[in-house]
Amino acid sequence: MLGLMPRSNVLVRGALVLTCAFAVLACTGAAPPTPPPATAPPTPTPAPSVDLSAKYAKAMIAAFTAEPLILHVVQTVKATAAYDAESKKIDATMTLDLSDRDLDMHLETTAAKKTTAMDMVVVGRAVYARIGSGHWTQGTRSNFEQSIADIVRALQPIKNPTYLSYVGVEKVDKQQLVHLTALKEFPYISADGQRGTYDSFDIWVKEDGTPVLAKGKISMVGAYGIEISGTSELRFSKFGGPIEIAAPKT
Repeated sequence: MLGLMPRSNVLVRGALVLTCAFAVLACTGAAPPTPPPATAPPTPTPAPSVDLSAKYAKAMIAAFTAEPLILHVVQTVKATAAYDAESKKIDATMTLDLSDRDLDMHLETTAAKKTTAMDMVVVGRAVYARIGSGHWTQGTRSNFEQSIADIVRALQPIKNPTYLSYVGVEKVDKQQLVHLTALKEFPYISADGQRGTYDSFDIWVKEDGTPVLAKGKISMVGAYGIEISGTSELRFSKFGGPIEIAAPKT
């Protein structure tokens, strides 16, 4: 199969694994215990200091694991796909509305000055898809269940609040947001089920833990042994909705 495919097409196809990829890990370190009073006279025990890393990481995880999960996300990926001595730059933008089991996704990928667009809509038991401005084709959800599950899973974090550290409160896009950063590399699973690594990761959340912005450096070995590295930025909104998803006119 690989021998029959032009090398440039192999690079483009391999790089597409990044266009829908998203995983968020949360983490924190434990705060030191409050020492006992040094003086003999009884005094009120001071309240333990708040572990801000745990507070915001756990709240962020709760937002991603809400049932039903409803959100809007725009992901921008800039990557380089390398195969043997050749490489190709890939830019991709995914816009996704998710409302429980329904979703509406638009994907644009640019490589070698050529842009390809794809749309997929899932409503109830029906799945609709098209390339560019072509006609919509309809299928049944049961035939795409694994692909749909991978996309949704890639939007949700691993339920382990041990990898993020509190940085502080920062102004981002005219909002005061809490900044959390990963202290080490960690794995992620892309929307098509492939595995890679977040070489660095930062996320900004609201005071209640609602995610707003996530940025990271990603590396992975994709299909056909293609080495992929780049950056991913995700902007979240409309957590909890309302978001209405309707079937397209076919």
